[in-house]
Amino acid sequence: MRIKALFLCLFLLVGQVGADQDTPDSPNSARPDSHAPIGVMGDHIHKEGEWMVSYRFKLMQMDGNLNGSDSVSTQQVLSNFMVSPTEMTMTGHMLGLMYAPNDNVTAMVMLPFMNKSMKHLTRTGRSFTTNANGIGDVKLSALVKLWSNENHRLHFNAGFSLPTGTIDARDATPMGPNSLLPYPMQLGSGTLDLMPGMTYSGFSDNWSWGAQAMGTLRLGENRNGYKLGSVGDLSVWGARKWNDKISTSLRLNGTTWGNISGSDARLNPRIIPTADPDLRAGSRLDLLVGLNANFGDGHRLAIEGGLPIAQSLDGFQLKTKYVLTGGWQFSF
Repeated sequence: MRIKALFLCLFLLVGQVGADQDTPDSPNSARPDSHAPIGVMGDHIHKEGEWMVSYRFKLMQMDGNLNGSDSVSTQQVLSNFMVSPTEMTMTGHMLGLMYAPNDNVTAMVMLPFMNKSMKHLTRTGRSFTTNANGIGDVKLSALVKLWSNENHRLHFNAGFSLPTGTIDARDATPMGPNSLLPYPMQLGSGTLDLMPGMTYSGFSDNWSWGAQAMGTLRLGENRNGYKLGSVGDLSVWGARKWNDKISTSLRLNGTTWGNISGSDARLNPRIIPTADPDLRAGSRLDLLVGLNANFGDGHRLAIEGGLPIAQSLDGFQLKTKYVLTGGWQFSF
């Protein structure tokens, strides 16, 4: 309750600051790099009365297992568990809507559609694949301007996530035709999650740069008796504007996440590592290259992709191979 009260007070305080301040000219929104790389969410504020609709596609490929930062073979995993995951593909389609009731606050809603596919190998040599798809957790945010001038802008990200994604996804496995899938294959957290953060952007004639720090804090256990670990995410980026339509970017993105608290009593952690709540924590640092294109009349296209340059996982977990995000944005 104290955490809820603290964030409520902080949101109201920042909202009042944003509503009362003067609103000097912000950096030129027509620049291709006036938006952050497409993999950064909630990076910019709109002018009063402006709308933006967006679509993002995200792909993450995972292949092979790590224990800490050391690669481990499938046979090493199978010496401890009856089943080993070998590969996972996650794709997502994100629909977004932003609206600015005034120059200092922009509201944002993000609706994700997710597809997860995981390949496995058993001790007996049998391979099988499980799939889960559907709506993920809907995210609502208020982006509150703290400070802005011709070359710099800073805003507070006050967001939360609704438990709209399923935590009861099932598929056929060697255990049965309608088996409950382990934690990484579920589409939601099952909890109301706070998502506070801060975003800064800076601009010169042909260069821009920025940083964003975001957190995800779980509020209580879900109905299945557990809560996912909290998440911390930090991005820093730089971009070069080549002309009025094209910019390129380089971004470092560091993410850390904790183990699951509690457990789903229907899952057996001795069968597969993805069912063990104490083997879910980790951290990862990605290096990503992006391109933003501004076609005028409010239309933008962007793409960003990259590889982990470091990752450490708590116990046997699939390692990330690469990530790719592409998207379209239209402001009016």
